[in-house]
Amino acid sequence: MRLFLSLRAAAFLAAASIVYFGSMPAAVCARELLTFDSATGDEQVTAFAGGQLEFWRPDAAILGQGSAPAGQALRLWGAAGSSFELTSTALNVVDWRKSATLAFWVHRSAEEAQKHPTASLDVHLVEEDRKAYFWRKLELHHSGWLKVELPLVWFRWSHSRIPRWDKVRSLAFLLRGPAALTIDTVWTVPTETTRGDFPSAELIASIAFPKDDLTTKVRSLETRDVQLLTNAPSLDLESLAGHLASVAKEMRREMPFLPEPDRGPVLVIFYSHNEYREFVPRYAQHLNAVASHPESAGFTIEGASTSSWSDHYGTRRPVYTHEFVHGYLSSTMRLASRGDWVHQGLACRYQLKFHPQANVNQIIQEGLRTPQAHDPLKDLCDGRLVASNRYWQAATICQMLMTDQRYQAGFPVLLERLRDSKSNDLGPHLESVWQTDFDKLTADWRAFCEREYPKP
Repeated sequence: MRLFLSLRAAAFLAAASIVYFGSMPAAVCARELLTFDSATGDEQVTAFAGGQLEFWRPDAAILGQGSAPAGQALRLWGAAGSSFELTSTALNVVDWRKSATLAFWVHRSAEEAQKHPTASLDVHLVEEDRKAYFWRKLELHHSGWLKVELPLVWFRWSHSRIPRWDKVRSLAFLLRGPAALTIDTVWTVPTETTRGDFPSAELIASIAFPKDDLTTKVRSLETRDVQLLTNAPSLDLESLAGHLASVAKEMRREMPFLPEPDRGPVLVIFYSHNEYREFVPRYAQHLNAVASHPESAGFTIEGASTSSWSDHYGTRRPVYTHEFVHGYLSSTMRLASRGDWVHQGLACRYQLKFHPQANVNQIIQEGLRTPQAHDPLKDLCDGRLVASNRYWQAATICQMLMTDQRYQAGFPVLLERLRDSKSNDLGPHLESVWQTDFDKLTADWRAFCEREYPKP
């Protein structure tokens, strides 16, 4: 029998080629951020990784090709990996949480379009310390001028900590392949609605239940700790919300350094397992990404934790607790859920605390004596996806780091460092946080398991 009843399978996320183009509504007053004309004075552009740039004023023949911006523009070119960062006072003071889209003009010559039929790049909105950013992939197939409008609500998170819109200070372009293109007149389209850093339940509901009558079939409940959505008639929303409040309370007791979330994470419970499986790739598509259909009982993807109804488990299904923990860690610590040891370890730990399994001691004791238990913890804790047959190890290593006298004081320091890193690899932090290495950590972990989970 497996230790954990709800296993979160990994979905492969890869950039797709969906691009949003359109015309700016006439009634909306756009906010101009960058024009690249010399009169603006404070606009600065920096090229990195071999990228090259120049300011360029299109000639009359180019301007006569139809709708196009006027004045000086910015020409960028380079090989794959070249990047360009744009800064200005206007970028510092724009209210990104009240902006609907980021827009700009982009030009590609006929020769460039023939040489590189597709120009692939990432558009980044970067925080001041450059450790976190929002981003979206863009693929261009045109020649001449094109107006591009990107919906900010569907920008993705960076691989470090989850970014904040109020800390965005610069705009950057990263070329995925060799390209030469010209950018002009960057602007935003404002909205009266304030957008948070995490997707709202209302937005997720529009993707999760596109064919349902939201007023009759879909129910919702928001508390301080969670935003629940469901179309499962038998799910007791009040009971589940109360249970998850207890989970959040226990997490804050054991990790008092957790801040309060602005809004609780979203948890969507679908009536059927097939609805749940279909949601994940559909949601990823809006993020301009590709995700496989999950094979597990629950899945969390960029601010949306999901699962499905089960008559056998009912309202207190263990996987609901598991996925809620993923969402809660994201919304409090801004530690993105990527299926690594720390997220899976903590989710499994609280799943077991609230849904105990009678044979857990036996399972861990048997696990300690299998060849799997001798695999290096260095491999388990390297920040990559954790295989489901090693979840028990991730849970017990997290438990030791949280509760053992030797390690618990350093645990909040570790989480802060992981949050601000590009990876949840434990290795770089062992010496600085605990003055230890993986050999000593492994010995302590085995002793901890023998003590906490003795033979039945």
